[in-house]
Amino acid sequence: MNKSFPSTRSAMRLGGLLVLIGLRLLWLSAYPLNSDEPQHAHVAWSLSQGAMVYRDVFDNHGPLFSTMYAPLLGFLGERSDILWWLRMAVVPWYVLVLVATWVIARRLHSHGIADAAVLLVGLYPLVFLKAGEFRTDDAWAALWLSGMAVTLLARGRGVGWFCGGLLIGAALSVSQKTLPLAIVALAAAAAVWPHWWWEHRRLASVNTLAVLAGAFVVPAAFVLWLVLQHDTAPAWYDIVSYNMAPTGAAEPRRRLVLYLVLAIAIVAGASFYARRADALGRWRAFFAVHALLFMLLIWFVWPLPTEQDFLPVVPTAMLCLVGFVARSGVLPPRRHAVFVAVVAVTELSVVIAHAPPWRDTLAAEEAQLRVVIDCTNPADTLMDAKSGGIFRRRPYYPVIESLARERFGSGRVRDDIAAWLIANHTMVAIDGRYPPAAQAFIARNYRLGTAGVRMAGLVLPATTSQQRFTLALAGDYVVTDGQREVPVSIDGKPDSTARWLLAAGPHTLDATGKPLLIVWRQAWDCGWRPLALP
Repeated sequence: MNKSFPSTRSAMRLGGLLVLIGLRLLWLSAYPLNSDEPQHAHVAWSLSQGAMVYRDVFDNHGPLFSTMYAPLLGFLGERSDILWWLRMAVVPWYVLVLVATWVIARRLHSHGIADAAVLLVGLYPLVFLKAGEFRTDDAWAALWLSGMAVTLLARGRGVGWFCGGLLIGAALSVSQKTLPLAIVALAAAAAVWPHWWWEHRRLASVNTLAVLAGAFVVPAAFVLWLVLQHDTAPAWYDIVSYNMAPTGAAEPRRRLVLYLVLAIAIVAGASFYARRADALGRWRAFFAVHALLFMLLIWFVWPLPTEQDFLPVVPTAMLCLVGFVARSGVLPPRRHAVFVAVVAVTELSVVIAHAPPWRDTLAAEEAQLRVVIDCTNPADTLMDAKSGGIFRRRPYYPVIESLARERFGSGRVRDDIAAWLIANHTMVAIDGRYPPAAQAFIARNYRLGTAGVRMAGLVLPATTSQQRFTLALAGDYVVTDGQREVPVSIDGKPDSTARWLLAAGPHTLDATGKPLLIVWRQAWDCGWRPLALP
């Protein structure tokens, strides 16, 4: 009896892939903006403008992703809808994930199982939504899965193993998370093939050297490039020191012990099964054990688990599930198509509920970028937590993401952001999850206005006598009631103008009789207006 899923013709298979791609394009603006997206866009934009990654702009990821997208950012230029275009630019990684999944499933199972696995992987909410964001994890997952597919097809050919290693090395050049992913893969392989390795140790040694040689190529090329650019020390800080530094959070020792116990049990079970399995059975066991061990690693040991961390193993876990349903007999063959249809409809329903395709979640970001582009020039600096301004330099080197916030909270990193804002004469800020002192400084010295962009300025309360105010940021300012300019007298000078060039420090304002605002002149002239009137 054929226990496989019903196969489809090549034309139908291609049509199904095109439908998935069409859905991805339809959803480009629908799913919520993740703060990682503008961060990656800012790094790529900085490279396109001649900056040096790590030395000139902070990035705690490998350099391959930003290097690949820098030419595209340079070509597209400063535009408010840049993230829509960048989301479109990562769709090929989504397609590559599906193709690699199909290749692996076809080799291990059948055309029908491969078709079903691709459909369910393509619509799985985590893959569908996260793989559509402009993030390094898209390329990381696609390159890793492609490396696995090429290695699976290589069999005993050293060239194939070298090419698989080349793709794995490219994945490492995108994300350092490739290292634990590879270590878990070695543990899974050791569980499944110990006897085979010993019996074919010469061939196994050649293939292992081929993988290592391939994996060395791309990272070595980037290391050489960084050495020639004198950028190795900043790179080491961003990629290694920053990511590995303690955050002050409690170490998950008990969870680590639990993970090791579970891992040993899984490896022992896989080793027992592999003794009786054929070649394809061992490969199926390898992918199942690898996916399970890595997912458990994220759940129990990972310092800051995120959904995107699962991207490289969700496809293989799904194809293992589909293969199990097809081969175990838990469902009669005539129900296989129904099973796939029900799961696919459920997945799509979850996607629609989480991210309705008619909702434009990028509108706020586009409006914000429009203000940034219109009201600032490339020489201006802009303070944001994770590079939300994209096209402007940040006055503060590290991004303020999860690791940084934990280190601020534990006191391991000093909150001196205000000093950097003053030193770099930063007149624009975008709200974010800043540490308390920085947040207080920004709230006090920047006024919230059009599209949520803050501009340097102060509130001047209504007084019937002379008052003093202190300006933290020197610059050209306009005094306004929020709608029009209001001439005033500052530091005893006649009240003939509303526009003042003011130094940092204390100033005096003659009686106004009504509350006013003092805001950065460049922002006022470009059409930015404060959100709240005095």
